[in-house]
Amino acid sequence: MSRLFRASLIALTVIGVPVLLYFMGTNFLISWVGALLGVGLGALYLVLVLWLFSRSPMWPGRDGAGWKWVAGSLLWGGGVSFALVMIGGLPIMALTERLGWKIVSASFGGAYPEEISKVLGVGVILFAFRGLNRPWHGLMTGALIGLGFEVTENIMYGAFGALLDPNTDLSGSLDVWGVRVFAGPGLHIVFSALAGWGLGLAVFVAGRSRAWRFGVAGWWLFVAFALHFAWNLLWPREAWLIANYLVVSAVMYPLVIVVWVRAHQMAKADTSYAYSPAPVTTVQTVA
Repeated sequence: MSRLFRASLIALTVIGVPVLLYFMGTNFLISWVGALLGVGLGALYLVLVLWLFSRSPMWPGRDGAGWKWVAGSLLWGGGVSFALVMIGGLPIMALTERLGWKIVSASFGGAYPEEISKVLGVGVILFAFRGLNRPWHGLMTGALIGLGFEVTENIMYGAFGALLDPNTDLSGSLDVWGVRVFAGPGLHIVFSALAGWGLGLAVFVAGRSRAWRFGVAGWWLFVAFALHFAWNLLWPREAWLIANYLVVSAVMYPLVIVVWVRAHQMAKADTSYAYSPAPVTTVQTVA
């Protein structure tokens, strides 16, 4: 654990929380029906995914991580990442539109700033908590950051979607939530988990060269970026767009399943580390 990274996490979270509150407040100005629905569905989605993740042996122990790790990861995804994306995403989208690169405008505007901002959070958080010390902790931290980002984004798009139905905000918002949850389930969770897996390997695997560490972290960040970039391509025909989603899904979901199973098996087999919140001085301390 590094006090510098812990202080950096706290400072950036303090900056990110107002950004999160700003987006939540804006949603109510757009449609209070869509915003309320989004908050309810977002909370349900958040609790369900957190419960599922916490059943995994990859979930770090309460000592040395715990709720502070969960809160820090979610707030980074839902607040800090959005602040960084606002800084880096809007200029690149304006540039691609000026150049007439419509097909890749959402790809650059989304994959470029979002994946970098989220994996930056993984790096900060891995060094901020003593209980994070295994490669799969990078995977889990990335998944939580992606979860925070995804819930915030779904609430935001749900509020905008309320305006799509001229008769009722409820119908339009539900349609958007249905598409985002079921047509592309857990996109940001997947992207960030893969990038976090690479960073976890780079930081916590012993006996590797510096070149290998930079290489594995860079490779998995590139994989996350490439998948996000491909998913966001704006093809001019609907059939091409649907085909694109199917192709990316056929690569993305099997890949994350393979990585998740591998990390799960590694976590179950690992018995080499024990964390004690205080110095061990007596047998009763570890009883």
